[in-house]
Amino acid sequence: MQSNMTLLTGNGMLNRQPLVRMSEQLQQTPLNFDDLIIHSRLRDFDKSVSDSGLSIKLGHIGTERYFFRNRQVSLQRGEYLLVNRHQTFDCFIRNPTPVEGFCFYLSPRLIQEAASGLSRNTEDLLDHPAPKSNKAPRFLEKIYRTDENELGRYLEQLRPALAAHQQLDFNQVFFDVATALLRTHWRTEQEMRGIDCARRSTREELYRRLCTARQYIYDNYCNDLQLEELAKAALLSKYHLLRTYKQAFGITPYQQVLELRLEKATDLVQQGEKLSSVARELGFSDRRSFTKAFKKKFGVAPSHFRVEHKGAVAAV
Repeated sequence: MQSNMTLLTGNGMLNRQPLVRMSEQLQQTPLNFDDLIIHSRLRDFDKSVSDSGLSIKLGHIGTERYFFRNRQVSLQRGEYLLVNRHQTFDCFIRNPTPVEGFCFYLSPRLIQEAASGLSRNTEDLLDHPAPKSNKAPRFLEKIYRTDENELGRYLEQLRPALAAHQQLDFNQVFFDVATALLRTHWRTEQEMRGIDCARRSTREELYRRLCTARQYIYDNYCNDLQLEELAKAALLSKYHLLRTYKQAFGITPYQQVLELRLEKATDLVQQGEKLSSVARELGFSDRRSFTKAFKKKFGVAPSHFRVEHKGAVAAV
């Protein structure tokens, strides 16, 4: 069975290599590249990595499975996995149809250059306070949603060009990825520092579980979401979830649900949907409770918001 691996190199040159028994070939190649993007297309793949490079694995088509830190994680489209340098992990794919993904390898030199560039940007430092240490950062390893942070959103912007094998300025791409990675890392560190916990390892595990709760909210905010099921998804007690969620994200789970519902409501209202339908679709008890929450958030009733939006569109 043949597998294909496309290498998009940092100098912008496209080098296609049809590979036979890709997993067997990669058994002889340590996955510790520097400043390289790998586009893989695999049906049958199994590899143990003993000393990885710093990598960002972006799901594209199908599911990739990894086992590291004594846990198995699955990577799909809309998600990315962050793996630190010198990490040990296993990757395996068994699928009748090809599974595709992109893997970004970043060198220590690139991370240093991006950090140096950020340290000279006063506005960036105000939003994302950079640590004063020259030591290479240790990134939080977990599955991230691409819509939850700056790095993920940038990777999604890159996806179409990479999938189409477009010629890009890859020196700039790698620098931008490293910059977004660092800014996202500093924001994550800021959120984790808010959690009242002495041990770093415990704080990281708590943060992972809180991110699981937040993802559960993003996936289910239109439903009648109960605190009990949210705590169960995060493997935390209700009290612990309430307390630490606000410590990390500055907002309670209920407030998170409400913000997502109202954000979605603005789109539905602008599209002309009936307010009673919007209220029902977004999980509000009735139109009155929806209108009250909407007005409190945006300062105008949904009906007036719709009229103002139409006027703004007409003016444009």
